This record gives sequence, C-alpha cells and structure tokens, in this order.
Amino acid sequence: MKLRAPAVQDLVFVAPLLCFGFAWLMAQFAFFDGLEWRTLDWRTRVRAEAGQPAPNDKILVVGIGDRSTNNIEPWPFRRAYHAQLQMMALHEKPRVWVWDVIFANRVDRTGVSLDLESDLDFTDATVAAREANVPVVFAAVSSADPTGDDLSAPGLTQAFDRIEGPREALATEPEATLPFPGLRENGYFGTVDAPRGAGGIVREMPMLVRLGDRVYPSLTLQTAMCYWKVDVDEVRIVLGDGIYLGPKADNRRIPINARGQLLVNYRYEKMEPDDPIGIEMPTIEYFDQMVALFQTYVAKEADVRPPVSMDGKIVMVGEFSTDAGPSPRADLSPLVLLHANVLNNILESDYVQPTDPFHVWGGALIVGYAGILLLRRRSIFLMSLFTVAALLAYTWFTFDAWIEHNRWIPLAAPLLGFVILQFVLIVHRVLVEQSSKAQLRSMFGSYLSPVVIQQMVDSGKNPELGGMEAEITAYFSDIQSFSAFSEVLPPRQLVALLNEYLTACTDIIREQGGTLDKYIGDAVVAMFGAPVPLEDHAYRACLTSILVQEKLEELRAEWIEAGDKWPAIVRQMRTRIGLNTGECMIGNMGSRTRFDYTMMGDNVNLAARMESGAKSWGVFNMVTEETRRACEQHGGDSIVFRSLGKIVVKGRTQAVPIHEVIGRREKLTAETLRGVALFERGLARYLARDWMGASALFEQSAKLERLLPGDAAGVKSSPSLVYLDIVAEMAEHPPGPNWDGVYTMTDK
Repeated sequence: MKLRAPAVQDLVFVAPLLCFGFAWLMAQFAFFDGLEWRTLDWRTRVRAEAGQPAPNDKILVVGIGDRSTNNIEPWPFRRAYHAQLQMMALHEKPRVWVWDVIFANRVDRTGVSLDLESDLDFTDATVAAREANVPVVFAAVSSADPTGDDLSAPGLTQAFDRIEGPREALATEPEATLPFPGLRENGYFGTVDAPRGAGGIVREMPMLVRLGDRVYPSLTLQTAMCYWKVDVDEVRIVLGDGIYLGPKADNRRIPINARGQLLVNYRYEKMEPDDPIGIEMPTIEYFDQMVALFQTYVAKEADVRPPVSMDGKIVMVGEFSTDAGPSPRADLSPLVLLHANVLNNILESDYVQPTDPFHVWGGALIVGYAGILLLRRRSIFLMSLFTVAALLAYTWFTFDAWIEHNRWIPLAAPLLGFVILQFVLIVHRVLVEQSSKAQLRSMFGSYLSPVVIQQMVDSGKNPELGGMEAEITAYFSDIQSFSAFSEVLPPRQLVALLNEYLTACTDIIREQGGTLDKYIGDAVVAMFGAPVPLEDHAYRACLTSILVQEKLEELRAEWIEAGDKWPAIVRQMRTRIGLNTGECMIGNMGSRTRFDYTMMGDNVNLAARMESGAKSWGVFNMVTEETRRACEQHGGDSIVFRSLGKIVVKGRTQAVPIHEVIGRREKLTAETLRGVALFERGLARYLARDWMGASALFEQSAKLERLLPGDAAGVKSSPSLVYLDIVAEMAEHPPGPNWDGVYTMTDK
C-alpha cells in the first residue's frame, strides 16, 4: 500500500478537458462573447495610450460639430452649403470626396423637390467634381420600407457580379434610401449599414450589402475603389475569405467573414486642437474649412490658406454631434470616425488578425497539462502563485500580440477555463492533503508523537512506503527475566503491569521523536530517524535509553510504596536496551492485505544482539561503536559511555566494538566517573595481557560501579565483575599469540 501523495494524477486527463470545454461553451453565449469584446476594447485603449503609428495621411475628416451648427444654422444644413463646400474644395484637388450623410430625395406630393435650388446647386457641384476627376461618394442605407428608392437606376454605382459563396448570408434588405437622382447619376453611393454589437459598439462592418437581389459596396469599399480607380468588374469577392481589389490596388485583399463583414481595427479618435502628438485621426470643423476655402479661393485673400490641405486626400464629411455612438475607445464618438478607421485599415492593410480557435484551445490544454505535471507535487501556495503568474503572463501575451501585431487572441474564455482548472486543482489538492493528513495520523498516530506527525504534515512530505533504505538507530528493549513474572502474577495483574510499563516506555520514545515499531510481549521495538529523518537520531535513541531507565526507577519506587500489591520480582524489575545505528530497510512490509510499518536488515539484528548481549556484560544499556560515534557527533560529551571491548556476536564473523550508555553527565557523580576511568584503564591492561594489572584495576572499579550487585534492585552483575572472571580465566589459560582481545558471544 502507498500513501497517496498530494498529486492530481487522477485528474490529469479529465480536468483540463472539462474546464476548458466549459469555458469554450460559455464563449458561445452572447453575454460571454460581449465580455471578450470588452477585453479587446481594453487592449485597444491600452494600445492607444502606449503609442501607435499615425493614421494614413491621405485621410481627412471634416466634422459638422457644434461650432458649425452655431455659426451656420441648425442641423440639417441646406444642401446649398454642402454644394458650396464641395465646389470650393475642388481647388484643393482632393483624391476622393466622401459624404457620410444621407441626401435622400425630398419631394412634395407632386414629386417636386422641397428645396429645388439647393438640390440643383448640389448636383452642379457633383457634376463639376466628376469633370475634375474627383469622384464623390455618398452614403446610402438599406431599408425594408417599400417606398424606398428605385434600385434599377443606381447611377454610377454598379452591383458586384464576381461573388463566390452563398449570398444568403449577407445583410439583406429589399429596398434602400439612396442619394437623390442628381447625385447618384454623377457620383457613387455606398451603404453605411453598421449593426451594433456588444455595448452598442460597431465591431464588424458590412463591406457588402444585398439590396434586393443585387450586392452593393459599403461606403468605405466604394471609397477605396474610387481611390484606386478600380472598376466593379475588377473586384473578386470570396465570402468567408476576402475582397480582392486587383492590380490597380496592388492586389490588396480585404478580409471578410461569410457575412461579408470586416473586423474593425479601431485605432483613432478625432484629433483635438491641443493634440501635440498627431496619433489621432486628422479632423477639422466644417465651418472652419468652409471659411478658409472661401477666403482663399473666393475672396482671394492672399495671406489665408486652409488650415489642412486636401490635396490628394480622401475627404470624409460627417456629422459629429448627433450621428455618434460608443466606440472601443470612447463612450461617444462620431460614427464618421468608424468609416475613417475602416478606410485606414484598407489603405494600410492594418487588419485584425484573428487566432485560429484550434490554436487557442489547443495551447490552453497544453499549458493546463504542463501546469499539472510541473506542480503535481508542489504546495498550494506555489500552485496559487503559478495561477496568478500564468494569468498575468497570458494577459500580457494577449496585449502584446494585439498592440504589436494586431493579433486578436481570445482572453476572457481561456482565462475563465484556466481559473476554473486551477480552482479545481487547488480544491482537489486541499482535499487530498486533508485525506493524506488524516491517513498519516491514522497510520502513524499509534507509534509517532503528535509533534513528529505534525512535522510530517507541515513538511508536506509523506514517508516513502513500501521499502526505502535509510540510516536510522534501531532500538530493542526487554524486561529482565520476564517469564518469571507470569508465574507469580495473575493474568489481569500482569496485563496491568505490562500496560503501565509499555505506556511509560512508548511515551518517552515518542517524546524524543522515535517511532514505535511493535511490541513483542514485553519487548519494545522502535526506530529513530524514520519515517521523518532526524540528523541526531542516535543521540535521541541514547537519551531515550537513559530516560527509560530513569522512568523505571520511578516506577519501582511507586511499586515499593504500593506495599504488598506487587511481589518482590516486580519491585526489582529491570529492562535491558540495545541500540545500533546503520542503513536499514524501512517501510510497510507484510502481505497485500495486512502489513506493518517496520524495519529490516542486518543492522536491526545487531541492535537486537546488543539488547540480548547486555546480560552477559552486566549492563542494561548497550550500544555499538556506530551509535556512540553518531551520538557524540550531535550530543558531544553530554552522555557518558564506557567501552566494553570487542565481541563477535552470534551470526557474525567480524568483531563489533560495544559500549555501555551510563547516563547523562550532569546527573552522574564524580565517584561514578572515577569508576568508569578505572574500568577503561583496566580494559587497556587486559588488552595488553597484563592480567594482574587489569585485575587490580577491575577490583577498584567494581567498588565504584553505579549499580552494585546486591545493593541496586535487580542487579546481579557488573562489567567490572564480568572482566574479573574473564581475566582470571585468561591468567589460568593464556590465549594464543594471535589473540586480539575479542570475546565471542555464544548466546543471541
């Protein structure tokens, strides 16, 4: 069995598809579509503030604003004024003259013009422009009114014939309001149909309008054709692809959708008088231009010139005050600027570059999966940080693509999908972590301290289960002569005694960061350094052995105070502890259906040999050289050891240096420390084959042993007494010349 890491592997192939699929579905609804348009408006405003190229210098907008209506007359003006402006402008030699104004045929019941003189003047001005090779383009608008103008007499404007694709998708009306006959016979017309989208903004401009069964150009398309002198039969239209203007227009292509609409790349508002940069659309008031033209070409005032030259330009005249609406850059903008921006798109080939949805959503899925794979083992904080960074990076990417390359990359829907995905993953991570924490507490709560478990939880690192190799300190303890306890204690009392003892031992082990492995009867098996790594595991294990002996001393005192409740064997109870430090296998071991978190390996067996071998040396805490060295590395000399020599334990061939853990230096008496020093001097004489010298020193140290046989409860021997017997045997039967002082154990 393996603890589930806080990962999202079970969502890897599902969550991104579901989240981005939901976002794509939401993007199909009008509300969300409007939200995307608003993000594009945001990018458009930032682009303008960041600086953008100036508009094509061939475009000039003449606006009929408040200054004009205040100085001439209320709108609408008499057409004689328009005729006068147009006639005077011919002196400037504009390339194309465009009226974004509907000059409908206004007649009485008898069919006579309501202002015949003005209409005649306007017609004469248009004839003059035609003779001067200055094409004039007038606005028209489609209509469902059956009283609309006669489409069989469109004048100079001709319908398109070279159209590929279904015309049914085009905006279609049966009738239209056209310029009055005198104008359309000498000029051109183009439709100004502009359906509003989200927020009341025109975002997709129809370049083609189907009137009856014929297809006519928009105002801007007709203007572009006049600018390049492209005839209608030279234009090839492929619905869903583009309008091809032919070689006269340098083979320009105007991209359109299946409905004949162009995505408007709206860059410019009108230039204000105090605009020093010149990055807006050049505009001038109708009244100001008229006065300047009059002074220059009629009054012939030598020192007066029009403030803006019209030479070679496309001049678009439109109403500023009432014919206005919201734009991507302003709450209220003259609609003539919409046509000016579309015309600028065509002249500069400055078109919106939509991104293939396959690339958008395919890229979103790749980023989603990459994020999962990269963050599958990261913290919730890093996941949240990645989410914020990814959102900011993608937003910046879409802004940069729009500002630098006109590339429209959807922002709203992919962000929604990514936010939902990250929310799902973070919630899933939280649930998995909560489950993992509960599983940790359930699995290790019985043999780890709450502090250690909390460290595991806080670290976010689960132990590697199923078997891993790690350096630990193995701990074995066993009650001395415990089999005799069952002979004098009834089962209930024996269990109570054992529970009290095991609880005390286990509490100390857990307090020191150890892990309880198992109980084997009265034996306690534990480990230090797993599942949570501890640098000072050997020191903790040695300290635990001391604390257990001190706690047992307290328990003996309590049992003595209890009087006859406990027999003498209980009041003299002793436990032996063996420790060894080294590489071991740690993990869940057992069958598929039942297992224990435990340790295995030769170093574990050696710790068990230390516990059982302690009896032979008259000690109660015995450890290997590796444990002593590792303990002193982290604990210094705070714990006092004494060397007991070298032994060959059963099952091994190499000698193992062994040591007794005597106690904490701060709690040992000077007499005990002197006895340890005498013992180690005696051991040195013993290894030098000085049997008499060794015996003399061991006799002295025997009197200073901390636990004296016959004096301390349950103590039957001591290391000094053990070595006195060994020295006597060696003196009587000296070892051979190859003797190295190693003692061979015959018991486990």
